[in-house]
Amino acid sequence: MAEHTPRRNIETWAHELPASFIECRTMGHRWEPHSAVWDKQARAYHVIHECDRCHTQRKAWWNRNGEITSAGYSYPEGYLTKDVGYIGADGRGVLRTEYLARIFATTARGNGSTPQAS
Repeated sequence: MAEHTPRRNIETWAHELPASFIECRTMGHRWEPHSAVWDKQARAYHVIHECDRCHTQRKAWWNRNGEITSAGYSYPEGYLTKDVGYIGADGRGVLRTEYLARIFATTARGNGSTPQAS
């Protein structure tokens, strides 16, 4: 019988994530050009963009016409949810709640007031 690794509680996992991971998982990555190198053998550009917040890398091969022939991501240690499982709508809500809790905590410490809805 195979042993199953117990799944972590998503609230605990979200609370332990670095702020940059929470921001990217909530707001999306902020891609910055990192490198683009022509590979003679592949006859394509190897293009890498990196998130300036969490350092995830988006890697792709572009042909001469700009068509993407293959692509993938490299994630920093701890970004993926190996012990939490799939993050569905409820889980994304947990991440957004954690994001707001951190914003409110930072704002309250910074100036003694809380953010106001506009």
